[in-house]
Amino acid sequence: MIPRKVKYLFVALSLIFAFLRMEAQENAKSSRPVTGYYNLEIGGTSLKATYLSPLKYKGTQLSISGIWSKAMPFNPENAVMQFDLKADFCNLLNPAQTARMIGLNGDFSWTMSWRKRLPMDFQVTAGGGVDLSGGAYYLLRNSNNPVQAMANLSLTLAASASKHFKIGRLPILVADKVKLPSLGVFFCPEYGETYYEIYLGNHSGLAHAGWWGNNFRIDNLLSFTLDFGRTAMMVGYRLNVTTQWANNLNTKILTNSFVIGVIPGGIGLKKQKTSPEETIYSIY
Repeated sequence: MIPRKVKYLFVALSLIFAFLRMEAQENAKSSRPVTGYYNLEIGGTSLKATYLSPLKYKGTQLSISGIWSKAMPFNPENAVMQFDLKADFCNLLNPAQTARMIGLNGDFSWTMSWRKRLPMDFQVTAGGGVDLSGGAYYLLRNSNNPVQAMANLSLTLAASASKHFKIGRLPILVADKVKLPSLGVFFCPEYGETYYEIYLGNHSGLAHAGWWGNNFRIDNLLSFTLDFGRTAMMVGYRLNVTTQWANNLNTKILTNSFVIGVIPGGIGLKKQKTSPEETIYSIY
């Protein structure tokens, strides 16, 4: 006689195998390709960082960025996951153009969004995730505290609205995407505190709880994507704002950028029937 526990184990394994088989059959009927945007950005930046100088510095910024998104297996029509990666380099001058500041920063974010298709070819998404950013600004003519380090970890709200239309036979997607880092933690030294003091062990007052009142940041990308089928091209405008206030130190960064990107494989508006399986795209 088979023990009762063994019977329960057989039943559980049978249910698991049945679920995996149904999942495999479902995946065989549809594909969920990764859509990747590979972008080059150039624009203007203004920076006021009172840890380094009371003056506002202005100049140019060059960035490379990537966006990778995919429909999720548990609800591919509505659930979308996205990774964003961005690296910036900026070259700034003071108002008299007698002092130079350079900056190098990076940003990574992961978001999960729920999308809803609306009448008249509109689509909206809303969700949240995690954002991690960091970098440094170096003031070449400052001999005391020449570097300001930046570090931020936040829970992020994300939303978008998009609509597709055609010019002739060319499908075009216009979209506006917003990321709003909200609750988190960020790094800021004390007023006048040198990094040598931090190196010696003075670690108090460096980490600060962040919210919109003392660490407001927003990233907005307005874009037009032209889908040629096997590939697509995107042109857009990005607005990035960062304000940070802690330890009587104020940091304000404003960047306006022109964005141009390429999307290998297209975004699915100009669909080509190459196999019997259904293809579910994450962009639209």
